[in-house]
Amino acid sequence: MEATVSSLPRRDFCRQSFAGLAGIMASGAAPALVPASVLGAEAPSNKIALGVIGCGRIANAYNVPSCLKKGGSKYCSFIALSDVDLVRLRHLKRRLAAKDMQGRDLVSEARCSQDYRRLLADPALDGVLIAVPDHWHAQMAVEACRAGKDVFLQKPMAMTIGEGRAIVDAAKKYNRILRTGTQERTEENFIHAVECVREGRIGKVVRVEVGVPDDPREYDLPVEEPVPEDFDWNMWQGPAPCEAPYSRLRSHNRGVGRDAGKVNFARGGWMTIQAYDMGMIANWGAHHLDTAQRGLGEELGGPVSVEGTCEYPKGRRIWDVHGECDITWTYASGAKIRLGSTRKYPCGVRFIGEKGDWIFCGFAGRQTKSDPAGVSADKVSGMPIAASRRGLIEDPASKPLPRPMEHNREWIEEMRTRGPLAMPLEEAQRTSVTCILGYMAMKLGRKLAWDAKNEKFIDDAKANAMMFRESRPGFGIKS
Repeated sequence: MEATVSSLPRRDFCRQSFAGLAGIMASGAAPALVPASVLGAEAPSNKIALGVIGCGRIANAYNVPSCLKKGGSKYCSFIALSDVDLVRLRHLKRRLAAKDMQGRDLVSEARCSQDYRRLLADPALDGVLIAVPDHWHAQMAVEACRAGKDVFLQKPMAMTIGEGRAIVDAAKKYNRILRTGTQERTEENFIHAVECVREGRIGKVVRVEVGVPDDPREYDLPVEEPVPEDFDWNMWQGPAPCEAPYSRLRSHNRGVGRDAGKVNFARGGWMTIQAYDMGMIANWGAHHLDTAQRGLGEELGGPVSVEGTCEYPKGRRIWDVHGECDITWTYASGAKIRLGSTRKYPCGVRFIGEKGDWIFCGFAGRQTKSDPAGVSADKVSGMPIAASRRGLIEDPASKPLPRPMEHNREWIEEMRTRGPLAMPLEEAQRTSVTCILGYMAMKLGRKLAWDAKNEKFIDDAKANAMMFRESRPGFGIKS
């Protein structure tokens, strides 16, 4: 189903058209409009109007609150919600009305739906925050752009290379702001590490080591259960390759025993099932590989080849993503990015120069200056930024990179000003492609030669046939 909302660059406080509103009312989704005279200067009509598709763990704990913090609430209001799980939808609706969020209930019942298409068809909305399982990213993002909405899209951008290209093309065609959730682009330690590397402080980079966490063990939940009455299981599956029985183990935990059916924001099981997700290669890989390529100056390029192996953990019933892995991307400069679990490398990115100097950046821990010479990589795990010797990271860069706002808040600023993206679309696609190349190398079990400029594999028909994947009937960007 295609939305029919026109793609105007900004609403200028009067975007709703009679025809568009009539269409919404005819579909039974008429919004409950609140006059500005009732709400005052901070009426939603005077702000960027946003909707959320996917009211789960990340949207609740991070994306939505971060959009409103640090002045964001002056410029935006969340007025519509969609989730196939009504328990989660209602929870976020209550949270948004709390004092530490929007302070009033701005989300009418008419703008709450299990079907995201009703939200996209609402002419009052300027943008949508999409925080759904990965297999839904491409279809929702393309349809949102087509409906004239700006988009915040959780990482990884897409499940296949072709899907990612379709997202980029749609955003360009409909002149939409589209931001992906790769927050290392807005974190000071990652930015400064990239600056220092690009300035040549460790000389020519010959190797980059990337560490990603392991997935948890499979939860002790049934593999098949009755579908809850307040859960649209068919819509949740959407463009997945094939139909599967409902299970909290396959989707997300809704509580156990006396807590069954209550809101639960534990990590979703879908993140470890290949029908819906690629595993840590694309989860944490989407962050760290972006920083790694940026340090190499390959944010608009890509590798010339990729190879890798992995172990698929035994004893699981339906969780089937990769476990321990060893993946290597080789670039035209001769530099290599090598990715493994945190049992092999600390969680973060370590750039290694031709003479052995290195700079590391990662999450959490205490701020440090350069560590003494001889400190090994496993000693800096968890430190925001560190180096092999003094003098590599203390000084500011001679050619500093931009310092965007926190990445959710930055999306609001990008929408407000129509200014440059902290994560340009083509760079987002290159990061997505790099993750997918690693996934494909593990799946095919052999080295792949890659033409980054033309986005195709060299002399490899089987790999090129995987640019898209099949979707269930009625779903997918090609349907």
